[in-house]
Amino acid sequence: MTSSTTVSSPPALYALVLNWNGWRVTLRCLESLLRMPSPLPLRILVWDNGSSDGSVERIQAWARGELAADTQMPAALQPCVLPPWPKPVDLQVLDEHGTEALHAPLILVRGTRNLGYAGGNNAALRLALRQHDCALLWVLNNDVLVAADCATELCRAHAQDPHDRPIGSVIYDFDHPERLQAWAGQRLGHGWLVAPRHAREHQRLDFLIGASLLVSRARAQALGFFNEDYFLNAEDLEYTYHYGREFRRAHPGEEPFLVAGRIWHQESATQAQRRERQAYYFTRNLLYAARRISLGHALTTFVYGCARSLLNLLRGRPALARGTARGLLHYLRGIKGALPS
Repeated sequence: MTSSTTVSSPPALYALVLNWNGWRVTLRCLESLLRMPSPLPLRILVWDNGSSDGSVERIQAWARGELAADTQMPAALQPCVLPPWPKPVDLQVLDEHGTEALHAPLILVRGTRNLGYAGGNNAALRLALRQHDCALLWVLNNDVLVAADCATELCRAHAQDPHDRPIGSVIYDFDHPERLQAWAGQRLGHGWLVAPRHAREHQRLDFLIGASLLVSRARAQALGFFNEDYFLNAEDLEYTYHYGREFRRAHPGEEPFLVAGRIWHQESATQAQRRERQAYYFTRNLLYAARRISLGHALTTFVYGCARSLLNLLRGRPALARGTARGLLHYLRGIKGALPS
C-alpha cells in the first residue's frame, strides 16, 4: 500500500488530537468531534504520546462500545457528548512508523515515547500532510469539547478568506460554560511577555492559542512545525507570532488571524509535582520565546519571573516557586527540551 490516501479522495479536514495519559478527557473530546457536522470529510487523528496509563487500549475499547466516555459535566455541555455516538466506531490503529494509507474516520497512532506537545503534534502534522486528501489541519487539545457548529464555522471562515490566515476558536471555560477564557489568542504584554488573561471579545491578537488552531495545507507547509526545543508550553506563541508580525507589515490595517467556532477548555487542578513542572516549562519557554522577539522582552520577562518566584514562595506555594526558579536557571544555562530528571 502507499503511504498516503489516494489522489481521488475528496479534500478532508484532519483534526489532530494529542493524548498523553489522558484517555478520559480524550474520549470526551472524541465524542464531541464525532457528532459534529463537517462540510468536509472529517478524519480524526489521535496521536498517543507513549502513554503508560493504558490509553491506547481504552480508546480501542471505547471505539468497540465496551467503555463509555465520562459525561460528568455542566448540563449546558452535555449535548456535546450525549447521547453517546453509536458504536462501534470505524477505528484504524497503526504504529508510529506505519506507512499504510489513512482511510478510517478515526485513526489512532501508537507512539512509543513522550515527544512533548511540540513533538507529538509535529508527528501528527507530518503524517496528515503525507495524505493526498489533507486540505485543512485542525490542531486541538484533548481536554476540550467542540460546539456542534465548530467545523462548519471554521471551514466557512477559511473558504471566505483571501489571505489563507490561521484560524483560532473562541475558548470558554469547561466548568463555567458562559465564562470566556480567551478570544482565540492573546496579546503580548510587558514583563511576563503574555498579558494577564483578561479575555475580551474582538481584541487584537498577537498570537493564537493552540487549543484550537486551524491552518490550510499550504499555510501549514509555510509555517513549518512547532519548535521542539520547548517540549511543552509557548510553542503556539512562537508558531503564530512571527507570522502575525510579518502579515501586519505586508497588510497594514488588517488582522493576521481569524476567529471562528467555539470550544470549551478544561483547566483542571493538578498535583503539586505537576504544577511545578508546568511552572518550569512556562517560565523557561516564555523566556526563549521572548528572546526571539527582542532583548527587551527577554529582560523584562526574566525580572518578572524572579518576582513571581519570590511571590509564590511568600504565598506558601513552594512547588510553583521551585518550578519558576528552575525555569529561570535553565534558561540562563541554555537547557532546552524535556525537563531533565
